[in-house]
Amino acid sequence: SRVLHMGAIGNGQIAKAMNNCLYNVNCAAMAEMLPLAQKAGLPLEAFAEVVSSGTGQSFGFDQWTPRVLAREFEAPKYGYPMGAAFKDLETVGIVSQEQGVATPPVVAAARATYERALAMGFEGE
Repeated sequence: SRVLHMGAIGNGQIAKAMNNCLYNVNCAAMAEMLPLAQKAGLPLEAFAEVVSSGTGQSFGFDQWTPRVLAREFEAPKYGYPMGAAFKDLETVGIVSQEQGVATPPVVAAARATYERALAMGFEGE
């Protein structure tokens, strides 16, 4: 792997949190689009193929959609628990506040989605 210097001490952690936040936003969008696609009558496997080969493609979508369709949600076996991932969304909110700007709206919406899931007891999923 490659080491990229981000400047002052602590900036690497901020860059990591922002990168993970982009991933988490993509995962939250996937978690909302798949049920909507199903309710709209779209065949989910075909919909997943369209997204994966189109402009909606993302690492998070490609990583998680097959597992979601197979109903495989066990975090220790298949991924990173939501409770641990939530900390990056919190970090971006803190950085935004420290910089005197509002938390980006899409990040705030993803955070709200994660908060609802965590309140339902899915922190280990």
